[in-house]
Amino acid sequence: MADHTALELHRAYKRLFESVDGETVMQDLERRGNMHCSSFSTDPGRTQFNEGRRSLVLHVQHMLNEQNFINKEENR
Repeated sequence: MADHTALELHRAYKRLFESVDGETVMQDLERRGNMHCSSFSTDPGRTQFNEGRRSLVLHVQHMLNEQNFINKEENR
């Protein structure tokens, strides 16, 4: 796999998740990642697992947020 700059990777995320299929997948990830409900479980291992899923969705959302990449775009 080739190395990509943060800006190139951001653009790839945007292209993917702005498609109709990408929006559908993001909704599924948000549901599975407990983005709209608690990730707590009485089983600590399950809570940790749920938080791992949530962390991945948060990363994707971070990559989709233009504000995180404006300075990189302006400095190109």
